[in-house]
Amino acid sequence: MSTLSPEVQAAQALGREAGVGTPNVLTTPLDQVRRQARGYQIWLAGEVPEVGRVVEHRLDHLPVPATLRLYYPAGAEGKALPLYLHLHGGGFAHGDLETLDRWKREIANEAGIVTGGLEYALAPEARYPVAVEQVLGAVRWLHGNAASLGLDAGRLSLGGESAGGNLTLAAAQRLRDAGEPLLRAIALIYGMLSARRDTPAQQELGDGRFGLSTDKLDWFWRQYVADEAQLQDPGVAPLLGSVQGLPPAILQAAELDPLLDDTKDLAQALREAGAQPWQKIYPGVPHSFISMTRILPQAQEARSDLVRQLRLLLA
Repeated sequence: MSTLSPEVQAAQALGREAGVGTPNVLTTPLDQVRRQARGYQIWLAGEVPEVGRVVEHRLDHLPVPATLRLYYPAGAEGKALPLYLHLHGGGFAHGDLETLDRWKREIANEAGIVTGGLEYALAPEARYPVAVEQVLGAVRWLHGNAASLGLDAGRLSLGGESAGGNLTLAAAQRLRDAGEPLLRAIALIYGMLSARRDTPAQQELGDGRFGLSTDKLDWFWRQYVADEAQLQDPGVAPLLGSVQGLPPAILQAAELDPLLDDTKDLAQALREAGAQPWQKIYPGVPHSFISMTRILPQAQEARSDLVRQLRLLLA
């Protein structure tokens, strides 16, 4: 029987003692889920590390405006630095710029690159394809304004965890199809890439004992799409789309996650397409573990691995 590592159990106990966590979306009103999830992220961040500067930009030119936050490492002035833009998770329905705030700061400092976050529109108020179109608009805006933003337009990367991984892969496929090679690399962290219920991981781990469940994932998907037929649309479920010609991929996954096979199957598809993705599955950890870098060694390991791979691909 799979089990959480002692370190994860200790980290989760700290959260329970503090009275924080993300409530069950199946039994809690969504506005309350969003408030509590934000409070949990702020608690996870703790006293955040300083970076050189933090700048926010309102992308009012987009059909649905979005806010972009950029974290610059110290000493960035006068340089054209690479960028890693990260798209938060939350099942398309919760999460904001405070999600992984500490983690994004740590990446900026450790990698010496500009790290970004995007506050994309949430479902069900904004359903597919609003969020992915905002991501595309943000990437194009960053590329077009790179010089004034202190960025190297030739070294932009995009990534995300869970639903953010979905948006990352979907956006990369759209940019490829449009003939816009704007991304040097992509990173997908336990991506929510298909609505399949019948994978080995869903069958073994989808009962919710490690947090995320198949029923919760079904609920998130129903918020994101206008009708169930869209779940077979590669734009919604990018694992169903072609992976030919994508940027080099960094793939990270959690062993105790019902979404594990999405990452495994994407890695296999990329290899069959002639690519060589970097892939790692972290043992004894559940979905969302990377948010715990303040209190969990495995989250620190995953962050360091991502930093190392980003530095290689954005060199």
